[in-house]
Amino acid sequence: MKFIKNIVVFVIGFVVVSSIFYFIRGDKLKPFEPYYSEEGRFTILFPGQPERNLQKVETTIGTLDFIIYSTSSKKVGFVVGYVDYPPEMFENADIEKMLDGARDDAVRNVGGILKNEKAFDFYGNAGRELEIKVQKKATLKVRIILIGNRLYQMMAVSESKRALKKMTPEFFDSFKVDDVE
Repeated sequence: MKFIKNIVVFVIGFVVVSSIFYFIRGDKLKPFEPYYSEEGRFTILFPGQPERNLQKVETTIGTLDFIIYSTSSKKVGFVVGYVDYPPEMFENADIEKMLDGARDDAVRNVGGILKNEKAFDFYGNAGRELEIKVQKKATLKVRIILIGNRLYQMMAVSESKRALKKMTPEFFDSFKVDDVE
């Protein structure tokens, strides 16, 4: 159980660091348009064509592939990532406790403050929506969804709460996963 939590926390922390990097280097925001990832089996509205990155994560159970799609502007960075865990890791696992631990450690890893949290159901799958304030400079809006043995993460980061409030719902609410309704 603790191992699962640690892996999830690492993945969430990696996305946070990656999104901040893309946020800093961005330029003008492009219009939202549908993006489909066949390998990720998801569709989402991204502002422009996202960049795909693969991060190999070495763990005690082997190498896990963490896939990240990201795009940004000077105001907002957008990230979708996912990782597949071995299915046996979830036998007898308490998913809510795992998500609680991931939330706590993600906030701690970025030196942030949890401003808001909401558990939600994504077509029968456990999800969390977080708002994290980071170093009085940026705000992260994060959605974490566990579907089977795949953990999806969506994130928007900005120094402007107004920009996040305006753009994040369109991004988050457009997320669809193949064969999940």
